[in-house]
Amino acid sequence: MPSPLTLGEVDITAPGKLPSRVCVFALSKHLYAVDLQHIREVLPIDSITPMPGMPPVVIGMTNVRGSVVPIVDLRLLLDLSQAETLPPFAVVLRHEDYQLAILVDRSPEIMTVLPEQFEPLPDSSLEDSEASRFIVNGIVRIDDTVHQILDVTQLVAYLDSEETTENV
Repeated sequence: MPSPLTLGEVDITAPGKLPSRVCVFALSKHLYAVDLQHIREVLPIDSITPMPGMPPVVIGMTNVRGSVVPIVDLRLLLDLSQAETLPPFAVVLRHEDYQLAILVDRSPEIMTVLPEQFEPLPDSSLEDSEASRFIVNGIVRIDDTVHQILDVTQLVAYLDSEETTENV
């Protein structure tokens, strides 16, 4: 039996491909999607322990079932508007052995999308942050709304890079 497709593997030009499952969520009125294979769980944020010496996008850590998981505020990384309070939920992402939680503004939803709903990323604009150009790799249209696709592999690589630690 073939393994399920990941968002990065979906060929939007090939008809007849299998549907994909995605987790969709909002950040500062922007909509995003992540391939479901990268989602460990969704949780309400009860407490955040500060982590001194980390880049500003890593706002702290939390305990998720006995594992210490860093919490990342993607609004800072993507140059999105900030609310006065932290978002109430986090989505725990996993990539290989690496886990991180990203803050989201409302409880995410799981959706099934067809290959024809995926589109390449439009040409980047000057307003796009450097991180956005690196970690957003396409769009998916769901019910007449556009969701940007976050590439978890690139997100982990970006957060792990020395450049992020020094310049963010």
